[in-house]
Amino acid sequence: MKAQYVRPFLNNRFSAVVAAASLVLGVTLTSPSTATASTKIAPDKGSITILTWEGYHAQDKIDAYAKKSGVKVNQIIAGSVDEMFAKAQSMKGKIDVAYFDLGSVDRYYKAGLLQSIDSSKVPDAKNISSGLQWKKDLTVKGQLYGLPYNWGTQPLMWLKSAFPTPPTSWKVLWDKKYEGKVSIPDDSYITVPMVALAQGVKNPFNMSTADFAKLKSGLKSLRPQIKTLTAGFNDQANLFSSGDAVVGYAQNIAVVNQLNADGDKYGFGFPTEGTPYWLDCSVFLKGANRKEVYDFVSHTLTKPWQANLISTAGATGVISYEAAAKLVPAKKLAVSEITNLTNPDFFSLLKPFVTPNKMDQRVKFWSEFKAGY
Repeated sequence: MKAQYVRPFLNNRFSAVVAAASLVLGVTLTSPSTATASTKIAPDKGSITILTWEGYHAQDKIDAYAKKSGVKVNQIIAGSVDEMFAKAQSMKGKIDVAYFDLGSVDRYYKAGLLQSIDSSKVPDAKNISSGLQWKKDLTVKGQLYGLPYNWGTQPLMWLKSAFPTPPTSWKVLWDKKYEGKVSIPDDSYITVPMVALAQGVKNPFNMSTADFAKLKSGLKSLRPQIKTLTAGFNDQANLFSSGDAVVGYAQNIAVVNQLNADGDKYGFGFPTEGTPYWLDCSVFLKGANRKEVYDFVSHTLTKPWQANLISTAGATGVISYEAAAKLVPAKKLAVSEITNLTNPDFFSLLKPFVTPNKMDQRVKFWSEFKAGY
């Protein structure tokens, strides 16, 4: 069973770093599953139900869509990955689209909850940024099950006054100079991959026996550095603002945004070992193979809808930077990670969250770490 992962998406979720040069253009998708996905569309019901995160679907936009299309859209809000999965199971056949990360696809597939899709029925998928890596992990046995909707990173963050030269490696978290001043989230699912990367593990989501030995060693040596594990981005922001932390693994870019509200005191970056990032997707569940569902998902991938998501929720969306820059106010654009897309090498710095192997072992190591060995 996967450890509970609370999605900390509330309002000002993201900040950004502005790089040089222009990049990402939207591309037309040619899904590997288009030819094999079921083409028989079920009758419309006049309503659809989505299982989503707070802030992902503004109610005023939902209402406007319903008025225009005649299709009522019901929202069910989840507070964690495990809660979302439990609701999808208990309401099987009643929920059409769930919004979860790539790492959860395998879990839903094995539970028999997914509905394959035909991406040609989602014309606005052409607006998805070409830099996003998603097709492989949304495709199971040649069938596509969803499309990207929003993404974000979990980088290294630090107090600028403590680091005249910005750190470039996760190994700074193990530096004895900062003992008792390091902050990481209390969450094995999101933190173990970072610790593994810091120990030289190339693929933190598919680790060998030797890799797990490196992980255990890394956790054990990190333990003295940690004074308090944080639960949520507000908790982490408070730890930094009080001076009890000067460097850490950001649970959310919103932590940096919040701390910099009264001045540019904190920085963040993407270490050379790689930085974990998540990609939430519009994933079809059983019974969703209806035109009204395809139409709604396509609508949420239009540039105006995505621009509103970026503007109102501090999100990243999945459109290109160029498209967003034309529609999103400059101040809103500046606190969205979409500005990272101006760096053509940006995604080479990231490690996308995918289904981790041996989750029980990860949770066991994390429990030992919390207990203090």
